[in-house]
Amino acid sequence: MDWKRFLRALVPHAGLGHLLETYLTWSGVGIISSLIASALDAYSEIPYAAYYTSALNDAVGFKFWILLSVIGILLFCASVPVLYLSLRLPQLAGFSLRLRRFTYTFFLVAFDEGALMIGILTANFFDTNERISLLASKSFLFSDVGFFTIIALLILDSLLWLFGEAIYSQNQRGYSGVVEMLVNAPLKYAIPGYLLVTGLVVQVVVAQ
Repeated sequence: MDWKRFLRALVPHAGLGHLLETYLTWSGVGIISSLIASALDAYSEIPYAAYYTSALNDAVGFKFWILLSVIGILLFCASVPVLYLSLRLPQLAGFSLRLRRFTYTFFLVAFDEGALMIGILTANFFDTNERISLLASKSFLFSDVGFFTIIALLILDSLLWLFGEAIYSQNQRGYSGVVEMLVNAPLKYAIPGYLLVTGLVVQVVVAQ
């Protein structure tokens, strides 16, 4: 398999258009909310303006995003072998479907939260308002939001979308992308690879 076919096979049924559309929606909400809060900061002596400006601090937390992501990844590691077994033991099909749908939910919420966070951080990157920067720093634990920080979060959040849409497709209720490649891979490659990746994930979670 050449690289073009390999990369094409990694894309879930939802397609990259769905990824872009969801990013534009949630990051757009974050950007617009931040700009409105920044504008209201000029009237911070007015109670309602101060209330809405500080609301950015409660929008989404970086630690909560990490928690959702970790739960989703651990469930993903459990869902793949269950899916593999369900393809050979039909009595496990129902349980596998529910587990994959449950796993997808965590990835979905984590991705949406991440996209919202990226939108707020992007607005903070272009907006020099001191109070907005302080709120973003307090909420997201980033003392200096730079271009590469946003790009890193963008890549990590996109991976959440990739795994989530691969483990469960809302429209087709099936699986695709990287999950399809995993369950169809020869066991001599799939088992060592699965054990290695799962071990690394558990190690990172425990170390964190």
